[in-house]
Amino acid sequence: MNSQLQKQLLIGGLAGLMLAILIVFFLQGKRDELAGLKTVNQGLQADVAKGYALKANYEKLKAEVVEQEKVIDELIKIMPTDADRGELPYRVKKLADTAGIEQVAFTLMAPIAKDYYTEYPVQFTFRAGYHTLGQFASLISGYEKIINLSEMALKREANRSLYPVSVTCKVSAFVYNPAPPAAPAGTPAPKPAPAAAKKESGD
Repeated sequence: MNSQLQKQLLIGGLAGLMLAILIVFFLQGKRDELAGLKTVNQGLQADVAKGYALKANYEKLKAEVVEQEKVIDELIKIMPTDADRGELPYRVKKLADTAGIEQVAFTLMAPIAKDYYTEYPVQFTFRAGYHTLGQFASLISGYEKIINLSEMALKREANRSLYPVSVTCKVSAFVYNPAPPAAPAGTPAPKPAPAAAKKESGD
């Protein structure tokens, strides 16, 4: 075999070896890239599954909110209006007359503001019998609007056969306060009025 042929064979062998090394190198890189893509894909699948779970939970909460809003709407319908709470002393007097107890006095108390309603309490004093007092409490509980009877105190009356007890209590009307409308987005806040310039006094 001549030297020229040996050189060609050697060069061909080296070229084949280099090609094999390059193929292995690039294939290894592709394998690493493929493994990375599989890992990313698994992470995306986990995120998608989590998204489906959150959507299902959202739909459930949305349905619960709708039901709660219906309940709130029904409660608002039976909450007293400003006109109703203004008539509260008269209405309670009518209930007392129906129950057969005597209203002695009433005092309008300071309103108590809450987040979504205002309580308007009125303190009453009655003379009553035990049975008629129970009937009065029953009539209060059946009132068509939301009112509350609280802080009831009884005192035995001496020498009063018709009305053996004196009763003080508080009856409160709860008037709904709708939340104020939200300000439109992007509306700039009003600028404060410029302070009046001070007039310099001359000598």
